[in-house]
Amino acid sequence: MYRLRPVASQIVKRIGFGMPQLTEAAVEVIEEHPSTTAFSKPVLMLDEDRAKVTGAQAATSLAEQWAIIDGRNIVHEATIRYIFRDVLATPFGFFTKHQGFARFGPVRYAEMMSAPIERRASGFSAASPITQQYFGHWVCDGLITTYLKRSHEELYFPSNPTWTHSKEYLDLLKIERLRPDYVIFDEMSYCRDIGQNAGRAARLERLQSKVQELFGDVGVPGAFIRRGRTGVSRVLLNEDEVVDTLSARGFAIVSSTDPLEHILRSVSGAPVTVAMEGSHWNHLFLASRRDALHVTINPADLFNNIFADFIDHTPGQLATTVAIREGDGYRVDVSNLLRLIDLHA
Repeated sequence: MYRLRPVASQIVKRIGFGMPQLTEAAVEVIEEHPSTTAFSKPVLMLDEDRAKVTGAQAATSLAEQWAIIDGRNIVHEATIRYIFRDVLATPFGFFTKHQGFARFGPVRYAEMMSAPIERRASGFSAASPITQQYFGHWVCDGLITTYLKRSHEELYFPSNPTWTHSKEYLDLLKIERLRPDYVIFDEMSYCRDIGQNAGRAARLERLQSKVQELFGDVGVPGAFIRRGRTGVSRVLLNEDEVVDTLSARGFAIVSSTDPLEHILRSVSGAPVTVAMEGSHWNHLFLASRRDALHVTINPADLFNNIFADFIDHTPGQLATTVAIREGDGYRVDVSNLLRLIDLHA
């Protein structure tokens, strides 16, 4: 019974049989794009801001972040397609007869036992653990992975229902996906698509071009997106000061809670973007000029520069300034923020 496959995979794992790798479980393995090695360009940062950094975001380290800041040689992994037969796809992973892959979060047993399950001949799953966990990765990882779907495949690409902007992206970009959360595929392909190789960079450019073609260049000198209290707590205590300062320069000001079309239409073609580090930055990245300066405001104790991977394959530049912890929030030195913008001008 298909509904019991997640249970079977857990039993197999717990009794010590172990879980096969994707390569071992797939009926066919295809390299879509080869790996490449390249030098990652440095991130623009003021020397005095370096001393403010006290810790890195979870799942990374300060050593890794300083390497990103200074520039480094990096191996961009290959994009590999794995083809499986007789698969149950769910929002928390996909399951063959005894194994589970691309697992994220707990199995929702009660829901799964009563939810309708549809059957399809051929599908492509663009979901991965990271796209299911973080909205920003759903946008800049998941959406470009959908371009790997082959013409005879139907797209399986679930998202967290609380992410209202995800549905808006799908509608705006006219991406058709299967609606049910639970689907049995006679054959399904899944791509391990995490390396910023040349093929992936081309697909990212394709996504940017689609977004920018919708709204053109609205002529703003820059854009700032308010984070407010959304997402992981990174409250910018002097956000109003930042808004007033950038507004005086003619920057478009939007909020992460605004409708997606309003955000993209307001900032399209911006040559400079400013945002607190976080998923909402992706809106600015996709809609701005490809050679834009992107300034992130980094929490001193959650320092993270993951966006460097995306910008590295564009003519754009990532810059970062540091906001120091004050109570339950952070405060950025607005003069340093302006210095970064002006250094790149």
